[in-house]
Amino acid sequence: MKKSLLLLAFSVVASVNSFKAQTTWDFSSAAWPVTSGELTATVKNNLALVPGPATVVNFAAVEANTATFSDGNSFSKRFKLNGGGYTSTGVNTTPTQRYLYFKTNGNTSITVWYKNGGSGDRTLYIGTGTAILASKTYSNSTDGIIYTYDYVGPATNVYIYGDQSLNIYKITATNVGTTVLGVNDVKKDMKATVYSVGNKVFLANLDSKNTQVNVFNANGSLVKAMTASADANFELNNKGLYIVNLKSEAGEKSVKVLLR
Repeated sequence: MKKSLLLLAFSVVASVNSFKAQTTWDFSSAAWPVTSGELTATVKNNLALVPGPATVVNFAAVEANTATFSDGNSFSKRFKLNGGGYTSTGVNTTPTQRYLYFKTNGNTSITVWYKNGGSGDRTLYIGTGTAILASKTYSNSTDGIIYTYDYVGPATNVYIYGDQSLNIYKITATNVGTTVLGVNDVKKDMKATVYSVGNKVFLANLDSKNTQVNVFNANGSLVKAMTASADANFELNNKGLYIVNLKSEAGEKSVKVLLR
């Protein structure tokens, strides 16, 4: 009898501890300010945010947006993937852009509150980075959906992404460990500096005499391409936010500049 009671007590304690171990990423909270997006891979509260190629300039834009879900959860902001987690030539098992992931120490229960970013069927994927664990295809772009997946297995990274743009309001997961960026998430950074004055963009301290310079507008469209071998500057006709990407054997760097 005593042994049975001890086992029961242990089971209750384990269940309580598992419940307390839940991690919540609520994108309406003050910890996620409104921003134009992430340009480089980063980890926030053990959630990795990976934009991928330099052409992705609006991933992880957290913007004001009100939504109420069927469980009564209400939100004031949304986290925009702003596109699919793989390219048209890629495969859905392996995200290469616009993806999230976290480290789980083992069994974990994952719940995602999200909406489609447009009309038609769109699919949310949960995977290991090389294999799909679960997916949910949803066609309603007006009403949100709450999707839960229970992973059972060893410690691993759990990836979250879509085949197209999805807007995420909240994610919860149990048994979350310390998440660190992988070698495929981070590009070698350059020492070069980029800054703007008026309608001019200046490049300085280039590490290489063969630096490819690509300039994208806020929508991700290429507006200028050139090769620089030394300090240089150039003009852009329209005011606004631009992303200047530098790439050479010395590394890669993307910098936001605002032309006034």
